[in-house]
Amino acid sequence: MMVLAEGSTSFYIWRDIPIPMYLECFLFNITNTEDILAGKNVSLQVQQVGPYVFKEIRKKVNITWNENNTVTFRNQRYWYYHPEMSNGSLSDVVTSINPIIVTIAYALRNERVMLRVFVDMIMRISHRDIFLKANVSSWLFDGIEDPLLNLANRIPNIPYDIPFDKFGWLYTRNGSIDYDGEFVANTGEKDFFQLGMVERWQHTNRTIYRDKCGELKGSSGELWAPQRGLDELSIFAPDLCTHMTLIADRPVRFMGLDGMQYIANDSLFDNGHKYPDMACYCDEPRDSNCLPAGALNVSACKFGAPAFVTRPHFLDMDPYYPSKIKGLAPNKNHNFKMSIEMNTGMPLAISAQLQANALVRHIPGMSLNNQLPDPDVLVPMFWFREEIVVNEKYANFARTALSIKYVTPYGFYTLILIGCAVLAVTIWQYRKHQNIIKKQHISHEDTILTQSFLKKGESS
Repeated sequence: MMVLAEGSTSFYIWRDIPIPMYLECFLFNITNTEDILAGKNVSLQVQQVGPYVFKEIRKKVNITWNENNTVTFRNQRYWYYHPEMSNGSLSDVVTSINPIIVTIAYALRNERVMLRVFVDMIMRISHRDIFLKANVSSWLFDGIEDPLLNLANRIPNIPYDIPFDKFGWLYTRNGSIDYDGEFVANTGEKDFFQLGMVERWQHTNRTIYRDKCGELKGSSGELWAPQRGLDELSIFAPDLCTHMTLIADRPVRFMGLDGMQYIANDSLFDNGHKYPDMACYCDEPRDSNCLPAGALNVSACKFGAPAFVTRPHFLDMDPYYPSKIKGLAPNKNHNFKMSIEMNTGMPLAISAQLQANALVRHIPGMSLNNQLPDPDVLVPMFWFREEIVVNEKYANFARTALSIKYVTPYGFYTLILIGCAVLAVTIWQYRKHQNIIKKQHISHEDTILTQSFLKKGESS
């Protein structure tokens, strides 16, 4: 069995993923800011730019083997820009919502109006409007400087400390061993079907969500215990502080390896609208922060920012928010999917796709935040596709693992048959030898008796 142990078949796949990985980043450029600032009653118009493609190197570090059949580790990831695979340049300028402004407004939405008015006046000293313009490199890895970041940590009643001096979607993540947090995963030694399952994250077995939704669940994404006929599988996503469940879709084949494809369906980010078990992703009682189906509130996971995660271009989302944005083009290729070789549990292909959005609602007293014509808009900001497809080297590795899985049992049975045959021959030869000895003994006794009889005859 492919248990996770140092030197095992699984270990090298898990520690250093042998398949080439690429991160494709797309940003939404708002194209009608002038009309909005002129007070025109228009919908937000966006234009997708990208992809900006980065090769990703991922490894496990600070590995500690525990006595309870678990292993503790951290992720470390590096990204390297590939201009030849990209559509555009990192110097491209993109205009979007200023996430710092909307985060401060969102954090103060339930505070006294006088405090909100005061903070709005302070923000207007350094900002004329809600929009922010920067190049792609700054939006992604380099970060954008904003004096409001220092202000945010000084405002009373803001429940989170923001541990950044700049804003960027991937700022401080390149090479970091701390951003994803500390994981404890099952090695599968005691229960093979728990192979790769995350048991603790950030020193606890629960996340920020209530009830069942707060349970730690799923694999970290590199290994699954082989289980044919598995209807669904779960992936733990530290960026969401929860897991995502994918449903079995169809058989697939990559480079001669058969597998099963799993995809996200309408239960993902449902919030309990169609699937009651998902209601615990919203507060109880449900409030205005519980959005229609298709958007997950991750604000508590993102330092109080009004951050909501969807599939790209609001794929399969309730139409309330998508209808307010022009320029989106969702299609089935935007779905989250992955394929697994079910005999070994090895991933054959992954297309992890998610979108980050900012909820911008009018809040009394926060005029800088209230400049969009619509008082309730979910603004698409950025989406990514993390792509992994099996290559020839990995395919050979998987075939070797399959041969071990199938050849080893047959070799074992063959040895048993050979052993039984040798034992049978040995017993037969032993019995044959005993029969010969017995016959010789009988013959010897007959000879003695004959000689004795003859001697008696002569004496008479």
